Amino acid sequence: MSAERPVDLLMRTVVDAGLCTRCGTCVGACPEGVLSIPDPTGACLPAAGEGCTSCGLCLAACPGAQLAFEPFERELFGDAPSHGLLGVVRSAWIAHASDPGVRRGGASGGVVTALLLDSLRRGETGGAALFAPHEREPWRGWGRIARSGEEIRAAAQSRYHLSPLNTVLGEAASSGTPLAYAGLPCQIHGLRRLERAGWRPRSPLRPVVGVYCGNNLYFAGTAAVMRKLGVRRLADVERIAYREGEWPGSFSVRTRDGRERSVPKLHFNQAIPFYINRRCLFCVDLANELADVSVGDGWMKEGSGGGGWSVALVRSETGERAWRETIASKAVVAEEISVEDAARMHGHAFDLKKRGSFLRLDLWRRFGCAVPRYDRRPPREPFGRRAGEILVSAQFALASSKAGRLIFAALPLGATGRLFASLRAVWMRRSSRGPGGA
Repeated sequence: MSAERPVDLLMRTVVDAGLCTRCGTCVGACPEGVLSIPDPTGACLPAAGEGCTSCGLCLAACPGAQLAFEPFERELFGDAPSHGLLGVVRSAWIAHASDPGVRRGGASGGVVTALLLDSLRRGETGGAALFAPHEREPWRGWGRIARSGEEIRAAAQSRYHLSPLNTVLGEAASSGTPLAYAGLPCQIHGLRRLERAGWRPRSPLRPVVGVYCGNNLYFAGTAAVMRKLGVRRLADVERIAYREGEWPGSFSVRTRDGRERSVPKLHFNQAIPFYINRRCLFCVDLANELADVSVGDGWMKEGSGGGGWSVALVRSETGERAWRETIASKAVVAEEISVEDAARMHGHAFDLKKRGSFLRLDLWRRFGCAVPRYDRRPPREPFGRRAGEILVSAQFALASSKAGRLIFAALPLGATGRLFASLRAVWMRRSSRGPGGA
């Protein structure tokens, strides 16, 4: 009997086991083009064709089944100090893009776009690998190389659906010019593993800019919210924005007849328990801990008026150089903050990712389910928090069932959206006091 090919092992131990993050790294890594994602708005899973040469890059780069953070931290960041929630941090900042249009066009303060634009303007890069609106199907995103300021600006904002950005790595590897990179935690996990496996693009992807991520959703979640807004055919969609207008923004759909329909972004969040990718429930990285610079919403400025703000964490020498040069060129307005302030403004999300994820990992493992392995130690939790996580896990399981999604389809968008926004506000207040809301 012939030996199992690496691609078949990947399919059996990761994809079929329910551990695929949908990062797209295996597709972008394959030098023979054996892997593809045939259904990006559905399950968004890789599929294998013929022609595998058993190079093993797809399996070596995959972050789905396991990830060891500490070896990467030593290689990438040296002896910089590490924080239990944020990872390695050289400095923390609250910032926004200086250009009002860039700031307004971003998910929060437009800092990622400002960083990429400034690197391009200074000639440090010839573009960026990023996730952008698809050129023929504007209702979804795709991985692409943006080589002009206009293309980088067009890719601004978050897109809350599964996003296999790293399918673009094959194209990035052959780029004749240096490229920056902007991605989610799982995507950067895959990129770092691929680099360690010996993948050598013609020019390294630097700086690697990471976006905070609490979870990601199947595209069906976006489609369900659109149906609630009266948009039933994807072919009618001209543009989707998930963070349009005054921060924190609104989910907005423009159809080809010129009509705009929207709902506050915090109301869009009601789709999360019904359409979350289950693998996201086991991720322990909120703040994109293997990026050169990590960027998220600057919630400490929420309600202050004047536009959105971002929190930025500088982790590596490469990130520090890019960040300082961006400040010096006045592309961003920034003020340094304490690492504890940076952690405090995302207390509710850290409760989900740094406490809840470890409890879910243990719970699902006890039920015999495949779960990823990390080198992070779980915190000690009181009985009440452990019992509460059982209820949370049951809620996710029930909500994401077929019956749960039918119930979601019947719920009134405005009323349930206000309920979810209120629950978020309570969660943020409790979690900002420390573990357990004490």
